[in-house]
Amino acid sequence: MRAHWKPVITVLLITPVLTELLSGNLPPSVFFRPQAFLFLATVGYGFPVLLLREFAVRRRLGLAGLLGLGFVYGIFNEGIIAKTLYLATNVPIRGFDGYGYAAGIAWPWAITISTWHAFHSLLYPLVATYYFFPDQRNAPWFNRPGLVGLALPTILLGTLIFFTHSPERKAGHLLQFAIMIVAGALITGIALRLPAAPTLGHAHPLRWPAMVWGSTGYLVLTLVPVLLANAKIPVSAFMGYSAGLFALILCWLRKRASLPVTTVLLYAIGDAVVVALFGIGGALRHGAIQKLVASALFLAVFGWLITRLREDSRTGLRR
Repeated sequence: MRAHWKPVITVLLITPVLTELLSGNLPPSVFFRPQAFLFLATVGYGFPVLLLREFAVRRRLGLAGLLGLGFVYGIFNEGIIAKTLYLATNVPIRGFDGYGYAAGIAWPWAITISTWHAFHSLLYPLVATYYFFPDQRNAPWFNRPGLVGLALPTILLGTLIFFTHSPERKAGHLLQFAIMIVAGALITGIALRLPAAPTLGHAHPLRWPAMVWGSTGYLVLTLVPVLLANAKIPVSAFMGYSAGLFALILCWLRKRASLPVTTVLLYAIGDAVVVALFGIGGALRHGAIQKLVASALFLAVFGWLITRLREDSRTGLRR
């Protein structure tokens, strides 16, 4: 870890920022409380993301497999920590209340939020880190004791949180816990069998349309499912939309041997810009000053990052 402490710290710090803060799920006044941020940067996001990243690198998974592991993280976050997958009402996005709820699980919500986590909680933070530390992209960052040091608190605290009653959530049931473990194992098995291509490759002349695709990706992967849930279309149609979308993504990925880190990063920026713009719109509508300032700062950071990418491309810097 001594050789890789910089990317490790980067992942620990930026992952909760690109999820809880960018999405507006937590206002800055709550997000930056020491206890809250420490939890989010470690057991909440940082440790499990690093563990999944190590698994992907050691098993040489491609981009499709990495996204598959992102669904596993979604199960951990929403099924073990937040326990939102079992809510029939008061789902974080209220359009999913009572929609497709069967066998104790809100299935359309589970698919939508796990897809969101696959991109925002796993892929985007790792790609941003790989851009700034290109030489450490393909190397393991931890030895076995280091992995144990990440896994033990994640497993122990995650289990404790799941089975503990809180003002926000009831204690989980053993059957629910077992279902989440089995689902995570099954999705991990699928990820291992997905094509090893595309891999994340070296820098390439910037492909600016990737930002447009990223913005479109947010709309079709997140906004459209929310609208479909609000409209209460037949659940079978919702599942068909999701399955068709996943098939298209997998088909597109299989045709590419490699995707430059800069291209995927531009895609992530396009997605995140739309999130920030929605955040500004919602903040103006509800008079949420903290959210307005945070979203504006995110846009400024994304603008700086785009400028840096352009300068790197012009000077011939290859990452």
